Amino acid sequence: MNEFFTEFWADFTRPENIVGHVAYVLLIVSMMMRSMNWLRFFAILAGAISSSYYFILGDYVSMFWEALFSLVNVAQLIILQVENRRGRFSEEEAEFIKACLPGVERAHARRLMKLGEWTEVQEDAELTTQGETPAKLKYLVSGEARVERFGKVIGTAKPGGFIAEMSYLTGQPASATVVTTEPSRYLAFDHDRLREHLQKAPDTRHALEARFNRDLAEKLSDRRE
Repeated sequence: MNEFFTEFWADFTRPENIVGHVAYVLLIVSMMMRSMNWLRFFAILAGAISSSYYFILGDYVSMFWEALFSLVNVAQLIILQVENRRGRFSEEEAEFIKACLPGVERAHARRLMKLGEWTEVQEDAELTTQGETPAKLKYLVSGEARVERFGKVIGTAKPGGFIAEMSYLTGQPASATVVTTEPSRYLAFDHDRLREHLQKAPDTRHALEARFNRDLAEKLSDRRE
């Protein structure tokens, strides 16, 4: 066993292998990045160094694939930058992103916003009905609504919060009825389309779930008071 580790360590610390170690460390670092920009950046570095490493070893086939890996990541980074700079968010969109998608890449936030539907309603509009499963997740942007259970008012929905997020998360009927008490505006997401999108966008899903958790904690705290 000692002989094995001795040979392993001697091979591991050979000067010509140092470049390969650096490349793999950078690749591991890239996988730890939450930002897609930094992930692509470290992946490009790892690929470029690996390509140089295989060139030194004379393994030109591996060098080709590592160089191609770097080029693909360069192209993806360019596409991401173009998407990030394309167009601007409205004031309402920017507020939603700031509140619900902190840290999410601008391009990813834009893809989510394209799924949303801005809706204006008057007073006494029913946003959810107790016992019925809503088809859309709603985020109240302006206005106010009362929350009723079995005809009794148990709370108030105010701007900056989701409505019926538990129904979205569980697929169960709404536990309360929410009715606007003044003209209101909200952003609505179709449940099925939103779930399908979030399956492909883990960073966006994690950000939204964190916001759901904060909203639910605040609602439970308000009801205890």
